Amino acid sequence: MGFNDFLRHTCDIYHIRKSDESPGYNLPSSPMFSYPDEPDLKSVPCLFKSGGGTVTRSEPQARYDVRTKLSLPAGTDVRINDKVIDLDTGYEYTAEEPRNIRGHHVTVMVWRTAQQGVL
Repeated sequence: MGFNDFLRHTCDIYHIRKSDESPGYNLPSSPMFSYPDEPDLKSVPCLFKSGGGTVTRSEPQARYDVRTKLSLPAGTDVRINDKVIDLDTGYEYTAEEPRNIRGHHVTVMVWRTAQQGVL
């Protein structure tokens, strides 16, 4: 039984894109960040470690934030601030700094927030 047998989830990975555009009204251009419509990596085998989240009371509703560990096969191109979508649940996560674990696999901490944003 190999490591890939433990990867029982699948996810799509979107790399963040930077563009210099003017917001209009004769204002100077400034960097803008966005995600593409199509994923850069489709149906990547992965494992989301189930973990608890934090509930923050706010108006008009409470906010539920989750920080969990994501394991991926070695050589997966995941970068900081990438958007990761769990294909089983549809939840969107933002990736932190990925770590290569001895060339065996990649782990990255991911955040699920009320709104998708850059960390």
